Amino acid sequence: MKIKTKAAMLSFISVMSIVIPVTIIIYMLFAVTEEDEEINDLRTTGSEIIRQLSPDELLQAGNQRLLRKFLPDHALIRSLNTNAEIMNQSYTTTELLAIPPKLVKQENIQTMVSNFTDEPLIIVRLPIMQAELYVGTLEIVAEPLELQQRLLRLIEILIVVTLLASFFTIQTSLLVSKMLLLPISRMVQTMEDIETSLEIRKIPTDRQSKDELYQLTTTFNRLMERIETSMSQQSQFISDASHEFKTSLTIMEGYASLVRRWGFHDVELYQEALETIHAECIRMKSVTYQMLDLARLEHELRLEKCAFDLVQLCDEIILTQQPLTDKYIQFHSYEDTVVMEADPLKIKQVLFIILDNALKYGKYIIHVEISSIPGNIRLRIADDGIGIPQDELAFGF
Repeated sequence: MKIKTKAAMLSFISVMSIVIPVTIIIYMLFAVTEEDEEINDLRTTGSEIIRQLSPDELLQAGNQRLLRKFLPDHALIRSLNTNAEIMNQSYTTTELLAIPPKLVKQENIQTMVSNFTDEPLIIVRLPIMQAELYVGTLEIVAEPLELQQRLLRLIEILIVVTLLASFFTIQTSLLVSKMLLLPISRMVQTMEDIETSLEIRKIPTDRQSKDELYQLTTTFNRLMERIETSMSQQSQFISDASHEFKTSLTIMEGYASLVRRWGFHDVELYQEALETIHAECIRMKSVTYQMLDLARLEHELRLEKCAFDLVQLCDEIILTQQPLTDKYIQFHSYEDTVVMEADPLKIKQVLFIILDNALKYGKYIIHVEISSIPGNIRLRIADDGIGIPQDELAFGF
């Protein structure tokens, strides 16, 4: 499952965990409030009957018409004497006649479910008093059908609202998740493109906010830059190594062929071939070490600065290069010791490259010169080769 889908589901569950309980609470509060109002209406009706009609009128048989004008819809009103006998009653629903009468000496409110209609009922019983004497009970039984209809409509509304809230929550969650996770999606797509095409690509950083996803994108781009640089260095290393080894191997192959063909008959040729092959082996060994140092240095981006003697470093490099060439390397320093603060390995790398280039294009002699002035050190390497055209000097470094 994708992170976007997980985030949308989590948001949906979070919102629904709030919406559903709130919906239930709204329904319960509305139902309780409406039921209280219905009970109050019935209580008011009963009090009005007792206030307008005397106990004699209520308890005298045949006065049903007096109760009819107070009769609500889907209800029953009856008066009982002290023997629980029904003296008068008026009704709109015959099923309510099955409710057994009951005497009370104080106000009584009862809610129940009818055994006959399976509908909820509200029963209000009020005592009938005459000269502070209890003479009977007024009983009102009602089916709150309007209340049930209102509750059903409320349930329908709440269901629709919940479904709409669910729909908009899912859509909003997906949209927000897509917006927030867009850099990750781009990163995945970029990685897939890199895997397919083997070409280094970057994610466009068009976001203005400096949030964690922006930092993730920039970090990914920096990583791609380092990988691209590493691949370029690897390619350059292979190219340089192939170029250096090709010359030595060609020479060694040529002299080996001469020895194989004529060496056993010509001692001088045999000796010359061995010396040349030995010299080329030494040169290949030196070049190998140089390449390994170069590869290691190119992958170490940090400068490890320390104080070292530049004159001594140049002596070591010249002693390494001189046996590999018939050209003379002349070294001169105006001072016996020149101390500089730098990374000696990288300085050595640069000197190897420049000196090797001078040996490659020089004719007879290579001049290496060190001089210093307050605050600066000058290292000069010159050869007697063809030189660099004036219009290409700017591309030297």
